[in-house]
Amino acid sequence: MLRFFIGLLLGVIMGAAGTAYFFSSGGGDHLISASPRVLRTEEDLRRVSQDQEQLAKKLEDTTARIEKMIDEKLTDFEHRIQTLENAGHKTAPEGTREEGQGDAVGSQS
Repeated sequence: MLRFFIGLLLGVIMGAAGTAYFFSSGGGDHLISASPRVLRTEEDLRRVSQDQEQLAKKLEDTTARIEKMIDEKLTDFEHRIQTLENAGHKTAPEGTREEGQGDAVGSQS
Protein backbone atom coordinates (compact mmCIF):
# COMPACT_ATOMS: atom_id res chain seq x y z
CA MET A 1 0.00 0.00 0.00
CA LEU A 2 2.87 2.37 0.79
CA ARG A 3 4.28 1.72 -2.67
CA PHE A 4 0.98 2.78 -4.20
CA PHE A 5 0.95 6.12 -2.38
CA ILE A 6 4.60 6.79 -3.20
CA GLY A 7 3.91 6.00 -6.86
CA LEU A 8 0.81 8.22 -6.85
CA LEU A 9 2.71 11.10 -5.20
CA LEU A 10 5.61 10.69 -7.64
CA GLY A 11 3.16 10.68 -10.57
CA VAL A 12 1.47 13.88 -9.38
CA ILE A 13 4.82 15.63 -8.94
CA MET A 14 6.09 14.47 -12.34
CA GLY A 15 2.80 15.49 -13.99
CA ALA A 16 2.89 18.97 -12.46
CA ALA A 17 6.53 19.44 -13.43
CA GLY A 18 5.87 18.22 -16.99
CA THR A 19 2.86 20.49 -17.38
CA ALA A 20 4.79 23.50 -16.08
CA TYR A 21 7.65 22.76 -18.47
CA PHE A 22 5.23 22.28 -21.39
CA PHE A 23 3.57 25.65 -20.90
CA SER A 24 6.77 27.55 -20.04
CA SER A 25 8.59 26.26 -23.12
CA GLY A 26 5.93 27.59 -25.49
CA GLY A 27 4.22 24.31 -26.27
CA GLY A 28 1.03 25.56 -24.69
CA ASP A 29 0.89 28.58 -26.99
CA HIS A 30 -0.46 26.43 -29.80
CA LEU A 31 -3.18 25.01 -27.57
CA ILE A 32 -4.20 28.46 -26.41
CA SER A 33 -4.05 30.12 -29.86
CA ALA A 34 -6.12 27.33 -31.44
CA SER A 35 -8.91 27.81 -28.91
CA PRO A 36 -12.20 28.98 -30.46
CA ARG A 37 -12.63 31.59 -27.75
CA VAL A 38 -9.19 33.06 -28.49
CA LEU A 39 -9.89 33.05 -32.24
CA ARG A 40 -13.20 34.90 -31.69
CA THR A 41 -11.48 37.40 -29.43
CA GLU A 42 -8.74 38.03 -32.01
CA GLU A 43 -11.37 38.56 -34.73
CA ASP A 44 -13.28 40.96 -32.48
CA LEU A 45 -10.06 42.83 -31.78
CA ARG A 46 -9.33 43.19 -35.51
CA ARG A 47 -12.86 44.45 -36.15
CA VAL A 48 -12.66 46.94 -33.28
CA SER A 49 -9.29 48.18 -34.56
CA GLN A 50 -10.78 48.76 -38.01
CA ASP A 51 -13.75 50.57 -36.48
CA GLN A 52 -11.38 52.73 -34.45
CA GLU A 53 -9.40 53.66 -37.56
CA GLN A 54 -12.60 54.54 -39.43
CA LEU A 55 -13.83 56.67 -36.53
CA ALA A 56 -10.47 58.42 -36.30
CA LYS A 57 -10.65 59.25 -40.01
CA LYS A 58 -14.23 60.52 -39.66
CA LEU A 59 -13.18 62.62 -36.68
CA GLU A 60 -10.32 64.17 -38.64
CA ASP A 61 -12.63 64.92 -41.58
CA THR A 62 -15.25 66.42 -39.30
CA THR A 63 -12.65 68.51 -37.50
CA ALA A 64 -11.33 69.82 -40.81
CA ARG A 65 -14.86 70.69 -41.96
CA ILE A 66 -15.66 72.46 -38.70
CA GLU A 67 -12.42 74.45 -38.85
CA LYS A 68 -13.24 75.47 -42.42
CA MET A 69 -16.76 76.54 -41.41
CA ILE A 70 -15.43 78.50 -38.45
CA ASP A 71 -12.87 80.24 -40.64
CA GLU A 72 -15.57 81.17 -43.15
CA LYS A 73 -17.87 82.46 -40.40
CA LEU A 74 -15.08 84.49 -38.82
CA THR A 75 -14.12 85.96 -42.18
CA ASP A 76 -17.74 86.92 -42.81
CA PHE A 77 -17.98 88.37 -39.32
CA GLU A 78 -14.80 90.41 -39.79
CA HIS A 79 -16.16 91.71 -43.10
CA ARG A 80 -19.44 92.71 -41.43
CA ILE A 81 -17.58 94.47 -38.62
CA GLN A 82 -15.42 96.36 -41.11
CA THR A 83 -18.53 97.34 -43.06
CA LEU A 84 -20.21 98.57 -39.87
CA GLU A 85 -17.07 100.46 -38.83
CA ASN A 86 -16.86 102.12 -42.25
CA ALA A 87 -20.53 103.03 -42.06
CA GLY A 88 -20.01 104.30 -38.51
CA HIS A 89 -17.06 106.47 -39.52
CA LYS A 90 -19.14 108.08 -42.25
CA THR A 91 -21.97 108.93 -39.85
CA ALA A 92 -19.75 109.65 -36.83
CA PRO A 93 -19.15 113.35 -37.58
CA GLU A 94 -22.90 113.96 -37.71
CA GLY A 95 -23.39 112.05 -34.48
CA THR A 96 -20.50 113.90 -32.88
CA ARG A 97 -22.05 117.26 -33.76
CA GLU A 98 -25.35 116.22 -32.23
CA GLU A 99 -23.66 115.05 -29.08
CA GLY A 100 -21.65 118.26 -28.94
CA GLN A 101 -24.77 120.35 -29.35
CA GLY A 102 -26.54 118.31 -26.72
CA ASP A 103 -23.69 118.97 -24.26
CA ALA A 104 -23.74 122.68 -25.06
CA VAL A 105 -27.49 122.87 -24.55
CA GLY A 106 -27.24 120.95 -21.32
CA SER A 107 -24.50 123.21 -19.95
CA GLN A 108 -26.53 126.38 -20.59
CA SER A 109 -29.34 125.35 -18.31
